[in-house]
Amino acid sequence: MKTTKELDQKINEFPEHLSRLAKLLIKDIEGGNLSNTQIEDRIRQEIREIVLEDLNK
Repeated sequence: MKTTKELDQKINEFPEHLSRLAKLLIKDIEGGNLSNTQIEDRIRQEIREIVLEDLNK
């Protein structure tokens, strides 16, 4: 899967930490470095961290 300029632009509009995560996930997906389960686990872990950070604010 190749990202388009439009997708890259949208990702760049995300808050910095989400933009970084999205770029890393896309890179891993394109490179075939992670299984679907590993990608899902990474997403879940990041969501948990974001929620916990928001709760602690």
